[in-house]
Amino acid sequence: MDSKGLILVAVVWFLFNLLARKKSPPVPPKGNQRAGAGAARPVPRPVRLDPTQREGSQLEQLLRQLGRTLDQAGGPLGRAPDRPIPPAEEQEEGESLEVAPVARSLETDATRSTRVTVDQDDQAERVVARRIAEAEGRTRALTKADHLAFDQRIRQEPADKTATSAYTTRRLREAVVWREILGPPVSLRDPTDI
Repeated sequence: MDSKGLILVAVVWFLFNLLARKKSPPVPPKGNQRAGAGAARPVPRPVRLDPTQREGSQLEQLLRQLGRTLDQAGGPLGRAPDRPIPPAEEQEEGESLEVAPVARSLETDATRSTRVTVDQDDQAERVVARRIAEAEGRTRALTKADHLAFDQRIRQEPADKTATSAYTTRRLREAVVWREILGPPVSLRDPTDI
């Protein structure tokens, strides 16, 4: 039990002791005398306690039982009461997980690879000539042959991209699975659709 729990139990025990002291046993009236050994004892009337008093007495009994149990235990579980608790330093590992710092001077220059100089001045004339040729190729007037070639090219592309092969059982199975996933629930489907 940790220290907070013990403090709480001690405070509750102190409060119940204060309540118990306030309840003193009733003093018999002066007119009544104690009966002798042979006389019949009067039967005490049952005392009616309000719910808070009942709860208080139950808690008091619980604390008494807890005190008896702690007295019987004699110490923390797993250790004999006569054995001292070892200090925390002895239980720790002697090995440190820290790494010794490495001193490194930051005043030296960092090693860098040498830069490769790229000079395109020698090839500049060829690059400019290639760019001019490309621009002139695009700016010329288109002929009827150019239009026919373009027409053939665009008519051929969709045919290549939209050409379908025959349906296989694998593709049909995937289509059914996707219809089940994306379609409406079975309860909302039209019976004629199934």
